[in-house]
Parts: sequence; structure tokens; C-alpha cells
Amino acid sequence: MNRARLRARFAPAVLALAVSLLVAGCGTGSGLRLFVNTDADMSFYTKVAMVPFANLSAERFAGERVGRAFYTELVIREHFQLVEDGEFRRALERAGATADVQGQYDPEKVKLAATALGANGLIRGTVTDYQMQRVGSSDAPVVSFDVEMIDIATSNTVWRGSITRRGKGRFPVVGGASTQTFGRLVQESCKELVDRLDGEAF
Repeated sequence: MNRARLRARFAPAVLALAVSLLVAGCGTGSGLRLFVNTDADMSFYTKVAMVPFANLSAERFAGERVGRAFYTELVIREHFQLVEDGEFRRALERAGATADVQGQYDPEKVKLAATALGANGLIRGTVTDYQMQRVGSSDAPVVSFDVEMIDIATSNTVWRGSITRRGKGRFPVVGGASTQTFGRLVQESCKELVDRLDGEAF
């Protein structure tokens, strides 16, 4: 399918429905939601840049931590060439793209930076929750984030996922304690989302 026909077949109504379903699934405390645009040709995206994740949580470094873990999972799968993180950050600086207090960048400047490096796909994500929550008599880590890949030329969504996961809390047992750390929870969440992408997008 040529590029003109591919772009013409991207259905805004389907995309809007998928996004609304994702939004409805957020904040439930668990679950993974994934939308894959069936009209997108995944083989077209040979070089992809990933924007540093934005952060809406109260934890200052949550965006960086989740973003690095997700980047690592993508590197492991080798579905496409990923622009090296440091190289893309330098390209963002050259394009005059500066993150705001929540780590969000001007979309047009991000596209300019990605295009300058020869990327035709762009991944961006946002951490919405990264905190300890009370569960019964113990505390447990909770991580929630959404991530999407867009076509740089058209700004159409190629795929979009959202995941919320809660780790294990400390068990009130004398002589022992079990805690799932944020690091492990983030790693497992990113792996789970990329595993689903492997099955449904690639």
C-alpha cells in the first residue's frame, strides 16, 4: 500500500474511540489497554525517536525512570532502529525544544528534531502515577503510564497503550517482609506492554 492510500485510510473516528477507551481504563488501579491502528504499515517505521517521558506524578524522577525502562525493552526487541537517547536530546536542544515543569515538549519542535535525524516515527509517553498506596495494613508501589507512537509526517497514531500496575506490599509477618520495589514494578510493566505490542502490532 502506498503512503497516500495509507494516510487516507487512517480513520479519525476509530482513533477517537480508541483514545476514549484508554481514558476510561485509566485510574482503575489495574489493567492494560492497547490500541493498534490496523491501517498503519509497521514495516514503514525503520527509524524511531523516543521523547523523554513527561511526568504528572508527584515523584520528580518518575518520567526519567519509566522512560529509560521502556526504551530498554524496545532496544531488546529490535523492531526498528531507535535514535540514541543522548543524540535525540541534543537534537531537541538544537531545535529549541525545552521541557516544561511536567517534562512536556512543544510537539512541532519535537517533530523538527526527529525529522532532522531521519526518524519517521515518534514515541512519547506520560507517567500519571508513581507512588506508594495503602492497601489494607500495608503500603504497595503503584505505577501508571501511557505511551504512544505517531507517524511524524501525518501525526496519526500508530499505536497507543496505557498500563497501571500495583506491586506487593509488606506482609505483617514476624521475621519477614516482602516488597516489590518501584524499579522491578516499572520493568515488569514496560515488559508487559511491549509483550502485548509484540503480539498485536509487530
